[in-house]
Amino acid sequence: MKKPRLGIAAGNKLGADAAVEVASAGGNAVDACLAAAIMGWVAEPFFASIGGSGFITVRAPDGAVKVYDGNNSMPYTAPGQPGQGMKRVFLEYSNGMYTGIGGGSVAVPGILAAAHKAWEQHGAIEWAALFEPSIRAARNGIPFPRSSDYYLSETWTRIWGRYPEAQALFGVDEPLREGETLMQGDLADALEQVAQKGPDTFYRGELATEITDAIAADDGFMTVDDLDRYRAEIRAPIVTDVFGWRIESNPPPAVGGVVLTHMLSLLQTAKLDEPLDRLRSIVEAERAAIGYHADHYQEPGEIAGSHEEALSRARRKTRSPDTTHASAADADGYVCAITESNGYGAGLVIHGMLFNNTLGEEELNPLGVHRLPPGSRCHSNQAPTVAVGPDSSIVVGLGSPGAERIVGAIAQTFIGIAVDRKSLLDAVSAPRAHLAQKPDGPLMCFEPGLPGEELGYTPRPYDDLHMFFGAVQAASVTADGDVDAGCDPRRSTAAALV
Repeated sequence: MKKPRLGIAAGNKLGADAAVEVASAGGNAVDACLAAAIMGWVAEPFFASIGGSGFITVRAPDGAVKVYDGNNSMPYTAPGQPGQGMKRVFLEYSNGMYTGIGGGSVAVPGILAAAHKAWEQHGAIEWAALFEPSIRAARNGIPFPRSSDYYLSETWTRIWGRYPEAQALFGVDEPLREGETLMQGDLADALEQVAQKGPDTFYRGELATEITDAIAADDGFMTVDDLDRYRAEIRAPIVTDVFGWRIESNPPPAVGGVVLTHMLSLLQTAKLDEPLDRLRSIVEAERAAIGYHADHYQEPGEIAGSHEEALSRARRKTRSPDTTHASAADADGYVCAITESNGYGAGLVIHGMLFNNTLGEEELNPLGVHRLPPGSRCHSNQAPTVAVGPDSSIVVGLGSPGAERIVGAIAQTFIGIAVDRKSLLDAVSAPRAHLAQKPDGPLMCFEPGLPGEELGYTPRPYDDLHMFFGAVQAASVTADGDVDAGCDPRRSTAAALV
Protein backbone atom coordinates (compact mmCIF):
# COMPACT_ATOMS: atom_id res chain seq x y z
CA MET A 1 0.00 0.00 0.00
CA LYS A 2 1.37 3.38 -0.99
CA LYS A 3 2.17 5.93 1.66
CA PRO A 4 -0.49 8.70 1.77
CA ARG A 5 0.74 11.98 0.33
CA LEU A 6 -2.12 14.28 1.38
CA GLY A 7 -4.57 14.59 4.26
CA ILE A 8 -7.84 16.54 4.24
CA ALA A 9 -10.41 17.27 6.94
CA ALA A 10 -13.55 19.07 5.75
CA GLY A 11 -16.82 20.34 7.15
CA ASN A 12 -18.83 17.88 5.08
CA LYS A 13 -18.27 14.54 3.32
CA LEU A 14 -18.82 15.98 -0.14
CA GLY A 15 -16.04 18.45 0.61
CA ALA A 16 -13.65 15.69 1.57
CA ASP A 17 -14.64 13.75 -1.55
CA ALA A 18 -14.01 16.84 -3.72
CA ALA A 19 -10.58 17.25 -2.16
CA VAL A 20 -9.73 13.60 -2.84
CA GLU A 21 -10.82 13.97 -6.48
CA VAL A 22 -8.69 17.07 -7.00
CA ALA A 23 -5.70 15.60 -5.17
CA SER A 24 -5.93 12.39 -7.20
CA ALA A 25 -5.76 14.52 -10.36
CA GLY A 26 -2.47 16.06 -9.22
CA GLY A 27 -3.60 18.83 -6.90
CA ASN A 28 -1.65 19.79 -3.79
CA ALA A 29 -2.97 20.61 -0.31
CA VAL A 30 -3.98 24.13 -1.34
CA ASP A 31 -5.95 22.83 -4.33
CA ALA A 32 -7.60 20.15 -2.19
CA CYS A 33 -8.54 22.59 0.54
CA LEU A 34 -9.94 25.07 -2.00
CA ALA A 35 -12.01 22.32 -3.63
CA ALA A 36 -13.44 21.41 -0.22
CA ALA A 37 -14.22 25.07 0.50
CA ILE A 38 -15.96 25.54 -2.86
CA MET A 39 -18.01 22.42 -2.18
CA GLY A 40 -19.11 24.14 1.03
CA TRP A 41 -21.03 26.62 -1.16
CA VAL A 42 -23.09 23.67 -2.39
CA ALA A 43 -23.17 21.29 0.58
CA GLU A 44 -23.39 23.83 3.45
CA PRO A 45 -25.34 26.63 1.76
CA PHE A 46 -26.22 28.62 4.89
CA PHE A 47 -22.75 28.43 6.44
CA ALA A 48 -20.62 29.15 3.37
CA SER A 49 -21.29 30.77 0.02
CA ILE A 50 -19.63 32.33 -2.98
CA GLY A 51 -21.47 35.43 -1.74
CA GLY A 52 -19.76 35.26 1.66
CA SER A 53 -16.45 35.84 3.42
CA GLY A 54 -13.41 33.78 4.31
CA PHE A 55 -9.74 33.63 5.23
CA ILE A 56 -7.14 31.25 3.82
CA THR A 57 -3.91 30.55 5.69
CA VAL A 58 -1.21 28.85 3.60
CA ARG A 59 2.17 27.56 4.71
CA ALA A 60 4.43 26.88 1.73
CA PRO A 61 7.08 24.13 1.72
CA ASP A 62 9.77 26.75 2.45
CA GLY A 63 7.99 27.65 5.69
CA ALA A 64 6.60 31.01 4.58
CA VAL A 65 3.05 31.68 5.81
CA LYS A 66 0.56 34.02 4.17
CA VAL A 67 -3.02 34.83 5.06
CA TYR A 68 -5.36 35.59 2.16
CA ASP A 69 -7.97 37.97 3.51
CA GLY A 70 -11.29 37.47 1.73
CA ASN A 71 -13.36 39.12 4.43
CA ASN A 72 -16.42 41.06 3.36
CA SER A 73 -16.14 44.83 3.11
CA MET A 74 -18.28 47.95 3.34
CA PRO A 75 -19.25 49.21 -0.13
CA TYR A 76 -17.72 52.48 -1.29
CA THR A 77 -21.19 53.47 -2.45
CA ALA A 78 -22.92 55.12 0.50
CA PRO A 79 -26.52 54.31 1.37
CA GLY A 80 -29.09 57.08 0.97
CA GLN A 81 -29.52 56.88 4.73
CA PRO A 82 -28.28 54.49 7.43
CA GLY A 83 -30.39 51.36 7.43
CA GLN A 84 -31.38 51.60 3.76
CA GLY A 85 -32.64 48.25 2.49
CA MET A 86 -32.37 46.64 5.93
CA LYS A 87 -35.03 44.61 7.69
CA ARG A 88 -34.33 43.93 11.37
CA VAL A 89 -35.51 40.49 12.49
CA PHE A 90 -35.30 38.43 15.67
CA LEU A 91 -33.97 34.88 15.42
CA GLU A 92 -34.23 32.14 18.01
CA TYR A 93 -31.08 30.72 16.41
CA SER A 94 -27.86 31.21 18.40
CA ASN A 95 -29.70 31.58 21.72
CA GLY A 96 -31.80 34.48 20.44
CA MET A 97 -30.59 37.65 18.74
CA TYR A 98 -31.48 40.43 16.31
CA THR A 99 -29.92 40.75 12.88
CA GLY A 100 -30.52 42.75 9.71
CA ILE A 101 -31.39 41.12 6.39
CA GLY A 102 -32.25 42.31 2.89
CA GLY A 103 -30.37 44.10 0.12
CA GLY A 104 -28.94 46.71 2.47
CA SER A 105 -27.30 44.03 4.61
CA VAL A 106 -25.06 42.65 1.85
CA ALA A 107 -21.38 43.49 2.21
CA VAL A 108 -19.00 43.11 -0.75
CA PRO A 109 -18.19 39.36 -0.80
CA GLY A 110 -14.54 38.34 -0.65
CA ILE A 111 -14.08 34.57 -0.42
CA LEU A 112 -13.95 34.04 -4.21
CA ALA A 113 -11.24 36.67 -4.65
CA ALA A 114 -9.18 35.15 -1.84
CA ALA A 115 -9.57 31.63 -3.23
CA HIS A 116 -8.37 32.75 -6.67
CA LYS A 117 -5.41 34.66 -5.23
CA ALA A 118 -4.31 31.65 -3.15
CA TRP A 119 -4.67 29.38 -6.18
CA GLU A 120 -2.69 31.78 -8.40
CA GLN A 121 0.25 31.68 -6.02
CA HIS A 122 0.15 28.05 -4.92
CA GLY A 123 -2.17 25.95 -7.08
CA ALA A 124 -0.86 22.96 -9.03
CA ILE A 125 -4.01 22.14 -11.02
CA GLU A 126 -6.26 24.07 -13.39
CA TRP A 127 -8.65 26.60 -11.80
CA ALA A 128 -11.69 25.00 -13.46
CA ALA A 129 -10.81 21.60 -11.99
CA LEU A 130 -11.41 22.95 -8.48
CA PHE A 131 -15.07 23.52 -9.38
CA GLU A 132 -15.90 20.29 -11.20
CA PRO A 133 -17.04 18.26 -8.16
CA SER A 134 -19.17 21.14 -6.86
CA ILE A 135 -20.82 21.85 -10.22
CA ARG A 136 -21.69 18.17 -10.55
CA ALA A 137 -23.11 17.98 -7.01
CA ALA A 138 -25.17 21.15 -7.43
CA ARG A 139 -26.63 19.99 -10.74
CA ASN A 140 -27.34 16.40 -9.72
CA GLY A 141 -28.71 17.29 -6.28
CA ILE A 142 -27.59 16.44 -2.76
CA PRO A 143 -29.40 15.14 0.34
CA PHE A 144 -30.31 18.17 2.44
CA PRO A 145 -27.84 18.15 5.38
CA ARG A 146 -28.90 17.84 9.02
CA SER A 147 -27.20 21.09 10.06
CA SER A 148 -28.90 22.96 7.21
CA ASP A 149 -32.25 21.46 8.22
CA TYR A 150 -31.79 22.80 11.75
CA TYR A 151 -30.72 26.26 10.58
CA LEU A 152 -33.45 26.59 7.96
CA SER A 153 -36.19 25.55 10.38
CA GLU A 154 -35.00 28.26 12.79
CA THR A 155 -34.83 31.03 10.18
CA TRP A 156 -37.42 30.12 7.53
CA THR A 157 -40.20 32.55 8.44
CA ARG A 158 -37.87 35.40 9.38
CA ILE A 159 -35.44 35.22 6.44
CA TRP A 160 -35.79 32.73 3.60
CA GLY A 161 -39.56 32.38 3.42
CA ARG A 162 -39.82 36.11 2.63
CA TYR A 163 -38.05 35.78 -0.74
CA PRO A 164 -39.57 33.91 -3.73
CA GLU A 165 -36.16 32.81 -5.06
CA ALA A 166 -35.26 31.31 -1.69
CA GLN A 167 -38.66 29.64 -1.44
CA ALA A 168 -38.21 28.08 -4.87
CA LEU A 169 -34.86 26.65 -3.78
CA PHE A 170 -35.50 25.59 -0.20
CA GLY A 171 -39.24 24.85 -0.09
CA VAL A 172 -42.46 26.40 -1.36
CA ASP A 173 -44.99 25.67 1.39
CA GLU A 174 -42.54 24.51 4.05
CA PRO A 175 -38.76 24.28 4.30
CA LEU A 176 -36.75 21.30 3.10
CA ARG A 177 -36.06 18.60 5.65
CA GLU A 178 -32.99 16.46 6.23
CA GLY A 179 -32.47 13.88 3.51
CA GLU A 180 -34.73 15.52 0.93
CA THR A 181 -33.05 16.37 -2.36
CA LEU A 182 -31.66 19.88 -2.77
CA MET A 183 -31.32 20.72 -6.47
CA GLN A 184 -29.15 23.76 -7.29
CA GLY A 185 -29.10 24.02 -11.08
CA ASP A 186 -28.82 27.82 -11.13
CA LEU A 187 -25.88 27.67 -8.73
CA ALA A 188 -24.24 25.04 -10.96
CA ASP A 189 -24.57 27.44 -13.91
CA ALA A 190 -23.04 30.31 -11.91
CA LEU A 191 -20.15 28.16 -10.70
CA GLU A 192 -19.56 27.00 -14.26
CA GLN A 193 -19.25 30.63 -15.38
CA VAL A 194 -16.73 31.34 -12.63
CA ALA A 195 -14.81 28.14 -13.42
CA GLN A 196 -14.52 28.98 -17.12
CA LYS A 197 -14.20 32.77 -17.02
CA GLY A 198 -12.57 33.30 -13.63
CA PRO A 199 -13.67 35.65 -10.82
CA ASP A 200 -14.05 38.58 -13.24
CA THR A 201 -17.54 37.44 -14.20
CA PHE A 202 -18.55 37.69 -10.52
CA TYR A 203 -16.80 40.96 -9.72
CA ARG A 204 -17.24 42.94 -12.94
CA GLY A 205 -18.97 40.80 -15.61
CA GLU A 206 -22.34 39.21 -16.27
CA LEU A 207 -22.88 37.88 -12.78
CA ALA A 208 -21.86 41.21 -11.22
CA THR A 209 -24.63 43.03 -13.07
CA GLU A 210 -27.19 40.39 -12.14
CA ILE A 211 -26.09 40.52 -8.47
CA THR A 212 -26.26 44.29 -8.11
CA ASP A 213 -29.56 44.56 -10.01
CA ALA A 214 -31.14 42.11 -7.56
CA ILE A 215 -29.68 43.94 -4.56
CA ALA A 216 -30.98 47.27 -5.89
CA ALA A 217 -34.42 45.72 -6.40
CA ASP A 218 -34.43 44.99 -2.65
CA ASP A 219 -33.46 48.60 -1.88
CA GLY A 220 -29.78 47.78 -1.41
CA PHE A 221 -26.99 50.10 -2.52
CA MET A 222 -23.97 47.95 -3.49
CA THR A 223 -22.99 48.58 -7.12
CA VAL A 224 -20.87 46.89 -9.78
CA ASP A 225 -18.19 49.48 -9.02
CA ASP A 226 -18.06 48.22 -5.41
CA LEU A 227 -17.58 44.64 -6.63
CA ASP A 228 -14.99 45.77 -9.17
CA ARG A 229 -12.94 47.61 -6.54
CA TYR A 230 -12.74 44.64 -4.17
CA ARG A 231 -9.31 43.03 -3.79
CA ALA A 232 -8.20 40.11 -1.66
CA GLU A 233 -5.46 41.24 0.71
CA ILE A 234 -2.35 39.19 1.45
CA ARG A 235 -1.24 39.61 5.06
CA ALA A 236 1.56 38.38 7.25
CA PRO A 237 0.19 36.20 10.07
CA ILE A 238 0.14 37.18 13.71
CA VAL A 239 2.74 34.97 15.42
CA THR A 240 3.42 33.75 18.93
CA ASP A 241 5.60 30.99 20.40
CA VAL A 242 3.96 28.78 23.04
CA PHE A 243 4.72 25.34 24.48
CA GLY A 244 7.68 25.05 22.10
CA TRP A 245 5.38 25.55 19.08
CA ARG A 246 4.98 28.51 16.75
CA ILE A 247 1.39 29.66 16.18
CA GLU A 248 0.67 31.64 13.00
CA SER A 249 -2.89 32.87 12.64
CA ASN A 250 -5.24 35.43 11.11
CA PRO A 251 -3.96 38.99 11.80
CA PRO A 252 -5.81 42.31 12.19
CA PRO A 253 -8.09 43.75 11.01
CA ALA A 254 -9.72 40.40 11.91
CA VAL A 255 -9.70 39.77 15.65
CA GLY A 256 -9.81 35.95 15.84
CA GLY A 257 -6.09 35.27 15.51
CA VAL A 258 -5.23 38.04 17.97
CA VAL A 259 -7.54 36.59 20.61
CA LEU A 260 -6.20 33.08 19.95
CA THR A 261 -2.53 34.01 20.33
CA HIS A 262 -3.36 36.10 23.41
CA MET A 263 -5.25 33.20 24.99
CA LEU A 264 -2.51 30.65 24.27
CA SER A 265 0.13 32.99 25.68
CA LEU A 266 -1.85 33.16 28.92
CA LEU A 267 -2.20 29.38 29.04
CA GLN A 268 1.55 28.83 28.71
CA THR A 269 2.05 29.89 32.32
CA ALA A 270 -1.19 28.38 33.63
CA LYS A 271 -1.82 25.20 35.62
CA LEU A 272 -2.79 22.43 33.22
CA ASP A 273 -1.88 19.22 35.07
CA GLU A 274 -5.14 18.55 36.93
CA PRO A 275 -8.54 18.57 35.16
CA LEU A 276 -10.07 21.24 37.38
CA ASP A 277 -7.00 23.50 37.21
CA ARG A 278 -6.87 23.07 33.43
CA LEU A 279 -10.53 23.88 32.93
CA ARG A 280 -10.31 26.93 35.17
CA SER A 281 -7.21 28.13 33.32
CA ILE A 282 -8.84 27.67 29.91
CA VAL A 283 -12.00 29.48 30.94
CA GLU A 284 -10.17 32.39 32.52
CA ALA A 285 -7.68 32.74 29.63
CA GLU A 286 -10.48 32.81 27.08
CA ARG A 287 -12.47 35.28 29.16
CA ALA A 288 -9.45 37.58 29.58
CA ALA A 289 -8.44 37.47 25.91
CA ILE A 290 -11.94 38.04 24.55
CA GLY A 291 -12.68 40.70 27.15
CA TYR A 292 -9.53 42.65 26.43
CA HIS A 293 -10.09 42.80 22.70
CA ALA A 294 -13.81 43.47 23.03
CA ASP A 295 -12.88 46.55 25.07
CA HIS A 296 -10.04 47.72 22.82
CA TYR A 297 -11.06 46.66 19.31
CA GLN A 298 -13.43 49.33 18.04
CA GLU A 299 -12.90 49.91 14.35
CA PRO A 300 -11.83 47.45 11.64
CA GLY A 301 -8.11 47.72 11.11
CA GLU A 302 -7.51 49.29 14.48
CA ILE A 303 -6.72 47.65 17.80
CA ALA A 304 -6.09 50.12 20.60
CA GLY A 305 -2.78 49.04 22.03
CA SER A 306 -0.51 46.50 20.42
CA HIS A 307 -0.75 42.75 20.79
CA GLU A 308 2.47 42.85 22.79
CA GLU A 309 0.92 45.42 25.13
CA ALA A 310 -2.08 43.13 25.63
CA LEU A 311 0.17 40.19 26.49
CA SER A 312 2.26 42.33 28.82
CA ARG A 313 -0.83 43.46 30.73
CA ALA A 314 -2.21 39.94 30.88
CA ARG A 315 0.99 38.47 32.22
CA ARG A 316 1.61 40.95 35.15
CA LYS A 317 -17.48 40.54 23.15
CA THR A 318 -17.66 39.59 20.10
CA ARG A 319 -20.14 37.11 18.57
CA SER A 320 -20.57 36.14 14.95
CA PRO A 321 -22.66 33.69 13.00
CA ASP A 322 -21.87 30.16 12.06
CA THR A 323 -19.06 29.17 9.73
CA THR A 324 -17.34 26.14 8.26
CA HIS A 325 -13.72 25.08 7.99
CA ALA A 326 -11.38 22.78 6.04
CA SER A 327 -7.71 21.92 6.53
CA ALA A 328 -5.25 20.04 4.30
CA ALA A 329 -1.58 19.06 4.34
CA ASP A 330 0.63 17.28 1.82
CA ALA A 331 3.92 15.42 1.83
CA ASP A 332 5.68 18.25 -0.02
CA GLY A 333 5.09 20.51 2.97
CA TYR A 334 2.07 22.54 1.95
CA VAL A 335 -0.45 23.18 4.74
CA CYS A 336 -3.69 25.05 4.16
CA ALA A 337 -6.52 26.11 6.49
CA ILE A 338 -9.70 27.83 5.25
CA THR A 339 -12.51 29.27 7.36
CA GLU A 340 -15.52 30.79 5.59
CA SER A 341 -18.91 32.21 6.51
CA ASN A 342 -22.13 33.53 4.99
CA GLY A 343 -23.36 35.24 8.14
CA TYR A 344 -27.00 34.50 8.89
CA GLY A 345 -27.81 35.18 5.24
CA ALA A 346 -29.47 38.23 3.69
CA GLY A 347 -32.33 36.12 2.33
CA LEU A 348 -31.32 36.94 -1.26
CA VAL A 349 -30.71 34.09 -3.68
CA ILE A 350 -29.31 35.42 -6.96
CA HIS A 351 -28.63 32.97 -9.81
CA GLY A 352 -28.65 30.25 -7.17
CA MET A 353 -26.03 32.04 -5.04
CA LEU A 354 -26.77 32.96 -1.42
CA PHE A 355 -25.53 36.30 -0.14
CA ASN A 356 -24.22 37.42 3.23
CA ASN A 357 -25.90 39.82 5.66
CA THR A 358 -22.65 41.08 7.18
CA LEU A 359 -23.72 44.73 7.25
CA GLY A 360 -26.79 43.70 9.23
CA GLU A 361 -24.94 41.65 11.85
CA GLU A 362 -25.15 43.94 14.86
CA GLU A 363 -22.29 42.21 16.68
CA LEU A 364 -19.98 42.90 13.71
CA ASN A 365 -20.93 46.57 13.42
CA PRO A 366 -20.10 48.17 16.77
CA LEU A 367 -20.15 51.66 15.24
CA GLY A 368 -23.76 51.19 14.12
CA VAL A 369 -25.54 50.12 10.95
CA HIS A 370 -23.73 51.28 7.78
CA ARG A 371 -21.20 53.27 9.84
CA LEU A 372 -18.13 51.36 8.66
CA PRO A 373 -15.64 53.43 6.64
CA PRO A 374 -16.07 52.90 2.87
CA GLY A 375 -14.06 49.92 1.63
CA SER A 376 -13.06 48.77 5.12
CA ARG A 377 -13.06 45.13 6.15
CA CYS A 378 -15.80 44.06 8.53
CA HIS A 379 -15.16 42.51 11.94
CA SER A 380 -14.42 38.78 12.09
CA ASN A 381 -13.25 36.22 14.63
CA GLN A 382 -12.39 33.58 12.04
CA ALA A 383 -8.95 32.17 12.80
CA PRO A 384 -7.52 29.64 10.32
CA THR A 385 -4.22 28.73 11.93
CA VAL A 386 -0.92 26.97 11.26
CA ALA A 387 0.91 25.45 14.24
CA VAL A 388 4.57 24.48 13.77
CA GLY A 389 5.97 21.93 16.22
CA PRO A 390 9.40 21.94 17.88
CA ASP A 391 12.22 22.02 15.32
CA SER A 392 9.56 22.00 12.59
CA SER A 393 9.05 18.30 13.26
CA ILE A 394 5.36 18.64 12.43
CA VAL A 395 3.09 21.30 10.96
CA VAL A 396 -0.63 21.33 11.68
CA GLY A 397 -3.33 23.33 9.92
CA LEU A 398 -6.47 23.81 12.00
CA GLY A 399 -9.50 26.01 12.48
CA SER A 400 -13.13 25.87 13.46
CA PRO A 401 -16.59 27.29 12.99
CA GLY A 402 -18.52 28.26 16.09
CA ALA A 403 -18.91 32.04 16.34
CA GLU A 404 -17.47 33.25 19.67
CA ARG A 405 -16.49 29.64 20.47
CA ILE A 406 -13.98 29.50 17.58
CA VAL A 407 -10.96 30.61 19.59
CA GLY A 408 -11.68 28.34 22.55
CA ALA A 409 -12.23 25.34 20.28
CA ILE A 410 -8.90 25.87 18.50
CA ALA A 411 -7.01 26.55 21.73
CA GLN A 412 -8.36 23.47 23.50
CA THR A 413 -7.57 21.30 20.48
CA PHE A 414 -4.04 22.72 20.28
CA ILE A 415 -3.45 21.98 23.98
CA GLY A 416 -4.46 18.39 23.26
CA ILE A 417 -1.91 18.17 20.44
CA ALA A 418 1.00 20.12 21.96
CA VAL A 419 0.70 19.35 25.68
CA ASP A 420 -1.10 16.01 25.80
CA ARG A 421 0.51 14.72 22.58
CA LYS A 422 -2.78 13.36 21.32
CA SER A 423 -3.39 12.33 17.74
CA LEU A 424 -5.31 14.79 15.60
CA LEU A 425 -8.49 12.72 15.83
CA ASP A 426 -8.24 12.38 19.61
CA ALA A 427 -7.50 16.09 20.01
CA VAL A 428 -10.46 17.28 17.93
CA SER A 429 -12.72 14.74 19.69
CA ALA A 430 -11.76 15.67 23.25
CA PRO A 431 -14.46 17.34 25.41
CA ARG A 432 -14.59 21.13 25.41
CA ALA A 433 -16.00 23.93 27.53
CA HIS A 434 -17.08 27.51 26.97
CA LEU A 435 -18.08 30.22 29.42
CA ALA A 436 -21.03 31.93 27.74
CA GLN A 437 -21.64 35.52 28.80
CA LYS A 438 -25.34 36.05 29.53
CA PRO A 439 -27.26 39.12 30.79
CA ASP A 440 -28.00 37.34 34.08
CA GLY A 441 -24.45 36.05 34.55
CA PRO A 442 -21.92 33.65 32.99
CA LEU A 443 -23.13 30.19 31.97
CA MET A 444 -20.60 27.37 32.22
CA CYS A 445 -21.20 25.18 29.17
CA PHE A 446 -19.27 21.91 29.09
CA GLU A 447 -19.24 18.45 27.55
CA PRO A 448 -19.09 15.09 29.40
CA GLY A 449 -15.82 14.39 31.20
CA LEU A 450 -15.13 17.96 32.32
CA PRO A 451 -15.69 19.22 35.89
CA GLY A 452 -17.66 22.27 34.79
CA GLU A 453 -20.00 22.18 37.79
CA GLU A 454 -17.04 22.75 40.13
CA LEU A 455 -16.05 26.22 38.87
CA GLY A 456 -18.79 28.13 40.67
CA TYR A 457 -20.64 29.39 37.61
CA THR A 458 -24.18 28.41 36.67
CA PRO A 459 -23.59 25.02 35.01
CA ARG A 460 -24.93 24.02 31.60
CA PRO A 461 -23.80 20.43 31.05
CA TYR A 462 -24.24 18.81 27.64
CA ASP A 463 -25.10 15.12 27.38
CA ASP A 464 -22.74 14.49 24.48
CA LEU A 465 -20.28 16.21 22.16
CA HIS A 466 -22.22 19.08 20.59
CA MET A 467 -21.84 21.40 17.59
CA PHE A 468 -22.24 24.37 19.97
CA PHE A 469 -18.54 23.86 20.80
CA GLY A 470 -17.37 24.26 17.19
CA ALA A 471 -16.01 21.69 14.79
CA VAL A 472 -12.23 21.71 14.48
CA GLN A 473 -10.77 20.26 11.30
CA ALA A 474 -7.05 19.49 11.46
CA ALA A 475 -4.46 18.18 9.01
CA SER A 476 -0.73 17.70 9.49
CA VAL A 477 2.55 16.76 7.85
CA THR A 478 5.77 15.73 9.57
CA ALA A 479 9.32 16.54 8.54
CA ASP A 480 9.46 13.02 7.06
CA GLY A 481 6.41 13.64 4.89
CA ASP A 482 3.88 11.65 6.91
CA VAL A 483 0.41 13.16 6.62
CA ASP A 484 -2.65 12.87 8.84
CA ALA A 485 -6.10 14.41 9.17
CA GLY A 486 -8.71 14.50 11.93
CA CYS A 487 -12.32 15.61 11.60
CA ASP A 488 -14.52 16.74 14.46
CA PRO A 489 -17.40 14.36 15.34
CA ARG A 490 -19.59 17.27 16.46
CA ARG A 491 -20.80 17.82 12.88
CA SER A 492 -21.26 15.78 9.71
CA THR A 493 -17.58 16.20 8.88
CA ALA A 494 -15.20 13.92 7.02
CA ALA A 495 -11.49 13.27 6.66
CA ALA A 496 -9.47 11.38 4.08
CA LEU A 497 -5.92 10.41 3.20
CA VAL A 498 -4.90 10.32 -0.47
